Amino acid sequence: MQILFLLADGFEETEFVTPFDYLQRAGFEVALASVSGRAEVIGLRGLKIQTDFALSGADTAKFGAVLLPGGGIGVKNLKASAEVEKVICDFNDKGKWIFAICAAPLVLSKAGILADKTATCFPGCESELVCKKFVEDRVVVDGNIVTSRGAGTAEEFAFECIAQLGGRELSEKIRKQVVAR
Repeated sequence: MQILFLLADGFEETEFVTPFDYLQRAGFEVALASVSGRAEVIGLRGLKIQTDFALSGADTAKFGAVLLPGGGIGVKNLKASAEVEKVICDFNDKGKWIFAICAAPLVLSKAGILADKTATCFPGCESELVCKKFVEDRVVVDGNIVTSRGAGTAEEFAFECIAQLGGRELSEKIRKQVVAR
């Protein structure tokens, strides 16, 4: 399965790097799409990432999942993109996996796809999150959507994404491989 990461300037590095690394270790193909259209995207703390392509005009049909890292500035940039909302809604309509961590569930909320879902987000963002039920769990799965709290939950989030895509056995294999708790 191919997984599409949506990257915008100001993304939280840990929330990108951990899922990116673990999903690849699990054997999934990961592609990085630039929301701005520029080939290079710069994280909140200066990490520069070379993306694979610009999101605008890209064929996203071949992807089985999409992942949105958080980071306040990055999420602001994701929320400002009509193309991001289109992709999110398309994936949701087709029942494809949608993974969002930290403040990124606000992008899903803006797209209206959490109205009948239980979800979580970064502490302090709850007032902006429109969902059926907000919970403070570190990682939440409801249907085809996985949400998580922040950088400190990135590893748990990545393992849950792997479990949903490839099963618990694969997730546990990667957990042991990286000597995670």
